[in-house]
Amino acid sequence: MISRGEIIQKIKSYKPCDDCNTPISKTIPIKKLNLNERKRNCNCGRAQIDDVMLDVANVIMDYNELPDGVNGDNIALKDLGMPMIEAGYPLKYAPVLSKNDLVLLNNYVSKDCANEIIKIPEVKSVISNSKEKKANNSENLNELLVGDDFRCDIFTLKSLSTCVIACKNQSKLHIEFPRPFNPKINKIERLNLKDKVVLDGFCGCGTLGMVALKKGAKKVIFSDINKIALYDLEYNLKINFGEEIFENNKVEIIHSDFMDLNFNNMPSDILLGINDINGSNSIDICFVDLFPNMAPEKFLEKAKKLSKDVILI
Repeated sequence: MISRGEIIQKIKSYKPCDDCNTPISKTIPIKKLNLNERKRNCNCGRAQIDDVMLDVANVIMDYNELPDGVNGDNIALKDLGMPMIEAGYPLKYAPVLSKNDLVLLNNYVSKDCANEIIKIPEVKSVISNSKEKKANNSENLNELLVGDDFRCDIFTLKSLSTCVIACKNQSKLHIEFPRPFNPKINKIERLNLKDKVVLDGFCGCGTLGMVALKKGAKKVIFSDINKIALYDLEYNLKINFGEEIFENNKVEIIHSDFMDLNFNNMPSDILLGINDINGSNSIDICFVDLFPNMAPEKFLEKAKKLSKDVILI
């Protein structure tokens, strides 16, 4: 298991030295850029992320797999997909990369082309996110074309001067890269969660529920329809809180469609800390965090039956 210390060192490794290349334009066609005297790798051994993406462009052009409306004369870095560093963090500078530091999201290259792309030393995997696919389960949104898609995102909690680390198999989860200001995290940070029982009903790999634990929640129930996300969640709980988080009934992990949740039928060990002495529902707050294409009404109605308060994220 990767440690918090290793993740911090990974983030530090993205900082360029004084001799590293500076970023190049993402919108100007590559052919029009003056790159003749640009050396790919710095003397420090790392490559600026744009130089890695120039290699990606060369592979895509060699395979003649350019997107509609793009050709060898007008292709720019913006046309190559979304590069995601292995440890996502809101950096104040463009990162420089070492081996296996980059996961590439690209919606149009073939598997053969992707196999050639990961021969670029800094690229560890290529995933596809087809806009034609629509699903309420993040497990079905993306496809791993080739490589290892393990990566993590680091979300800062300014009110607590700490962070939450969310590791994931990126092709099986919704993509959500950390930003300097994250409205979802900020909304949770403003809540009084001290000694509250929280239901994170669409938990994914657990980011919001882990924020609730950091904010002093008595118990967090994590639930999601995506089983792979729950494997990642268990991993994340260990990284952020240690093995002891699974003791003393602090967390519960449930594999379920949100609409099928029914705590009346849960085993007594799961109900411990949820029901009060009268047996009535004692979940204090339910987080409802939906994909953009999902209408919220039925989920909010369900959440109100499960919890005293509902927060639409």
